[in-house]
Amino acid sequence: MKGKQGLFICIDANIGAGKTNACHAVASAAMSEGNSVRVLEEPTNHPRFDHFLQHYYDDLRTASDTGGGFAMQVFMLCQRYEQHRLAVELAWGNHGITVVQDRPIYGDTVFATTAKERGFMTDEQYDLYIDLFRNMSRDVMPPDIFVYLDVSPEECHRRMNSRGRSQEDGVPLDYLQQLHDNYQKLLDEMRRRGVRVLSIDWREFGPPVEMWKRIRNMVDQQDSWYEQMTFSFAKHPRMPILPALETEEAVS
Repeated sequence: MKGKQGLFICIDANIGAGKTNACHAVASAAMSEGNSVRVLEEPTNHPRFDHFLQHYYDDLRTASDTGGGFAMQVFMLCQRYEQHRLAVELAWGNHGITVVQDRPIYGDTVFATTAKERGFMTDEQYDLYIDLFRNMSRDVMPPDIFVYLDVSPEECHRRMNSRGRSQEDGVPLDYLQQLHDNYQKLLDEMRRRGVRVLSIDWREFGPPVEMWKRIRNMVDQQDSWYEQMTFSFAKHPRMPILPALETEEAVS
């Protein structure tokens, strides 16, 4: 890992957990130590974001497939892929920047899988999404650390309703429960593949400095081990959440 200067942090969580606020809190803590920091937020300011999100949630609420699931997931996959490449360039190049990404390309597969399971993404659409994800993920290095904010679906539902976003009106609790279950599968698979995962109890918003210290400690303690790891990406037959992760036998 010669030439690595900065740090690439992904922060992920269920809807309503407080992920975006946590990203900026960690960034502030990192900056307080003199680090150059950049937060890559979700693409909510993109001119077509609201259109795709509304279509997605309309299909979710009506349990119908009018293309909202597939359209939203492909849109988000493209946005997250572009962000991931930028994060690697900033953290691993000569810039030496600490990058905090608000939901990575891997976490987005949780939503695609859940859409397929709930019937508003067809098998054919899902297979095409997986092909796109597999080809894109082959091109990018994994983050230095994957931070997951652990909040119960019930609390996420309460927080989501309290923030009052119109697109989220009527999103059912059982959808958040299904996302939560699929996130646990994602975390297990990420760990199994050698990606460092830090799961943080986020039932209450913790001190950002403490979270930053935990991130730094986990990275520093495992740097020598991490340098021996290699990553390659291809379809895994049994893991719908991370279908692009390849078995060791396949790469030997």
